Amino acid sequence: MTDLFKVALYIRVSTERQANEGDSLEEQETELKKYCDFRQFSIHQIYIERGKSGGNTNRPEYQKLVKDIKQRKINAVVVKKLDRLSRSLLDFENLMRMMNENDVEFISIKENFDTTTAMGKAMLRVALVFAQLEREQTSERIADVMGHRASLGIYNGGVRPLGYSVVNKELVPFKKEKVIVEHLFQTFLETRSTVAVAKALNEAGFADQNNKPFEKRQVHWILQNPLYTGKIRWKGNCFEGIHPPIITPQTFEKVQAIFKLKTFTKTKGAAHALLIKRLFCAQCGSPMAPTFGRNRNKVKYFYYRCTGSKDKDKSCPQAYFSFIKLEGRVTEILLSLSEEKSFSPLENKLLKHNTRINAQITEQEKALHHLESSLNEIKAKKEKYLDGLLSSKFSSKEREFINAKLLELEGEEKKIKNAMMKQELSINQTKEDRINISETKKQFIGYRSNYPFADEQTHRIHIATIIDRIQCAKDSLQIQFSRLPCKEDFPMSP
Repeated sequence: MTDLFKVALYIRVSTERQANEGDSLEEQETELKKYCDFRQFSIHQIYIERGKSGGNTNRPEYQKLVKDIKQRKINAVVVKKLDRLSRSLLDFENLMRMMNENDVEFISIKENFDTTTAMGKAMLRVALVFAQLEREQTSERIADVMGHRASLGIYNGGVRPLGYSVVNKELVPFKKEKVIVEHLFQTFLETRSTVAVAKALNEAGFADQNNKPFEKRQVHWILQNPLYTGKIRWKGNCFEGIHPPIITPQTFEKVQAIFKLKTFTKTKGAAHALLIKRLFCAQCGSPMAPTFGRNRNKVKYFYYRCTGSKDKDKSCPQAYFSFIKLEGRVTEILLSLSEEKSFSPLENKLLKHNTRINAQITEQEKALHHLESSLNEIKAKKEKYLDGLLSSKFSSKEREFINAKLLELEGEEKKIKNAMMKQELSINQTKEDRINISETKKQFIGYRSNYPFADEQTHRIHIATIIDRIQCAKDSLQIQFSRLPCKEDFPMSP
């Protein structure tokens, strides 16, 4: 080979590899230039790839190299190591085929490969097979490690979730954003619309963790992410996390129940149905779907049909309920609850419910106080150990023992703080379970006030806001109101 033998130097390093092995761009360039001086090669161009993976060919400098190979501007490609050019067997096979077609040779200094010989070509392929095998095994090991970490409840990293900071690779509630997450869930429970939630958050001046306005999809993702209940989701499985929750499991389940109601498909007659997605058969538990038929005069009549009546396994005998009769009865019930005589029995139930809730809160606050006392005891023990280290002389073994005790106490302190945070969250959730009787009554009064002026769509929205679920039987209705903790039974006829 003469000094007219033109070569291209290809240099690549990923951020991770540079950090771990110190195989820097500068070090590769220096070594390749020395090799070319020794072999008396003429350097056509140096292609430097910064922070790019060798797992694919989507690299700008690599593509420039490919272009120069096709235009036969070079006689050989020189790299320090084989995996600098490619870690994919298929990609390298394609590159070698193209290099052979254009009479371009390949030289790797580290492995001493030179494709000018048949043995060099064969050894090159064998080495690349093992390089890819190592890469795949490394990926498998990383996946196994991350799966194990998730099973222990440890956060595996990625995009920082709204509401949390990452401290020492652990999730810690971020007070400023925690308020936003709580408001987000509460607003969805009230509006049952991700669009309405995004709009409300943006109008209130809130922004996401990237200081950008909220969008519907982002709100949807947050609402369905169990991470906010203290869990870690990994590969379709959920594990109990070590990070403190922001949202209680009860609130999360209420949100998921709303999403389930939204998944029902539209059916014939749905445009006229006031109780769509709220009505279920008391006989078999199946949803009741709106539909219509025609009488002898070919006039449409609308009714709710139990979907279990079509199921061969259930074959529910309770098949049809008239729109007029069923919707009229539900409207009567809602209107009557704005009157004192009808609301009074319900009010008594709510007072008893609130009494039970207050008793639960008292017990939970006692448990929190006990945790606070335990935390203070641990802090006092730590202070004693620290004071001792400062004021006394100890041997190295004694100091190791004291430091080990301090680490142990810090671990206990962390556990108690997490337990306290969970207990505080539980207390707040229990407080949320208290029913505001005045607001509940106002809701029914508001329904009566708006009823005479509401069109069909507005009426449907009002009902959806007040009622979560209706169990429909031949002679009775069981209604789960959105603001009430218990189901209420009503006769089908007033």
